[in-house]
Amino acid sequence: MKIFAVTFLSAIISSLNAQTIDQILYEGPPVFHGAKVVGNRPHTELIFTVPATGKRPITFTTINLPAGLNLEASTGIIRGTVNERGNYTIRVTAKNSIGETSQNIQLVIGDKLCLTPPMGWNSWNVFTNTLDEKMVIEMADAMVSTGMRDLGYQYINMDDYWHDTARAADGKPQADPIKFPHGIKWLADYVHSKGLKLGIYSDAGTKTCGKCFGSYQYEEIDAKTYAEWGVDLLKYDFCFVPWKKKQAVERYTKMGEALKNSSRSITYSVCNWGLFAPWKWAPKAGGNYWRTTPDIIDSWKTNPIWYGSVMSIMRRQNKVLKYQQQGHWNDPDMLIVGNYGNGKATGGKGKYKGLSDLEYQSHMALWAFTNAPLLSSCDLRKMNEPTKNILMNAELLAINQDSLAANAVLTLKKNGIWYYEKKLSNHKVAYLAVNVSSKPKTLTNLNADKNAAPKKDTTATVLKPHQSVVFVR
Repeated sequence: MKIFAVTFLSAIISSLNAQTIDQILYEGPPVFHGAKVVGNRPHTELIFTVPATGKRPITFTTINLPAGLNLEASTGIIRGTVNERGNYTIRVTAKNSIGETSQNIQLVIGDKLCLTPPMGWNSWNVFTNTLDEKMVIEMADAMVSTGMRDLGYQYINMDDYWHDTARAADGKPQADPIKFPHGIKWLADYVHSKGLKLGIYSDAGTKTCGKCFGSYQYEEIDAKTYAEWGVDLLKYDFCFVPWKKKQAVERYTKMGEALKNSSRSITYSVCNWGLFAPWKWAPKAGGNYWRTTPDIIDSWKTNPIWYGSVMSIMRRQNKVLKYQQQGHWNDPDMLIVGNYGNGKATGGKGKYKGLSDLEYQSHMALWAFTNAPLLSSCDLRKMNEPTKNILMNAELLAINQDSLAANAVLTLKKNGIWYYEKKLSNHKVAYLAVNVSSKPKTLTNLNADKNAAPKKDTTATVLKPHQSVVFVR
């Protein structure tokens, strides 16, 4: 049985003369991370960076790479187009001066995308209307330089406020020429050169939530333009719309069809905040993941009328864990790890002061364990060591990206502790215990329910308020 706390990487750092996580990620032989199953549509561009850590330089080689794809040996970036549908198993080897390792990656060329929960970054929570080209470039660079890409993070997502004041004369969307002087196509090319993917934002109404132009009645032209630009993900919001289920399903389905016919594999985020139970209809509408809750705020349990704290969101999320499957995920909103109350959207102008690092660790563990998308919203350029340790905890990321895609199960609530379990593809089971109370709790009988946790454990483990621990056996 393997036992580790969600502070696992912090423990390593303290025992290795205060090495930084960057040093740890770039020492030793190659180690693979991230998704081992990748979906893409035929006749559309595939971009995937093989995530691997270890001493640089690392040289990547592969066998059984399908026709139409190429591997960049120095980076592990795979790009190209596969025309024939089917499942392709490629063997990738990573080699450095210390050693080499190999693993299989399955490419599923067909109708399914997002076969593991998406991992990346989103601009909204911290930056809102200050989004611009320079920021996107710097975030992409930071995702590479910090090692996040080498652990499986892929997406750089632009949220609201990328828009010009109006559409072009022919109805096409266009970006603010001051904020994005080179245009979105140029920016997508830059992000792709890093082995990453670019996400964009729009709305099912006449306007976005920030009152920029929406996509209602422009679905086909917008999807086609996004594809021409090289966009890889669309977050589709729900402002300035009729708040009725019929219209919601119709509008999200129309954009889903437009994306499917856009000539590009574009991941589709249905962002209607859990209204009308999207977990029951969003997959048929083409959604790869859908919001289950209102927007998150940077608070552990404060519960304002509309926005959601970590705890209020998880209470909602616990009720819908069974409604997801490979390629279709519940989304409890972005990660607020490392924001410390500074987000323009989530901090509420100082009203919400942010979580402690211990609470951020539990927040990350809950999201990772329950197959949520892992989309950081902090400033990647300024992450402190605790933030890096949490967002780059390889063990938690592996549980989230496990190719079995089994749903987590909330097996027990007892004495202020929530217990989850999740089956893994290596025939093991992962367990998560979270102290959701405001008092310390001792894990003395994790086997109170036979499915709750391993039979043997560290009987003296004491969880501080809001602390988590993960077990794998």
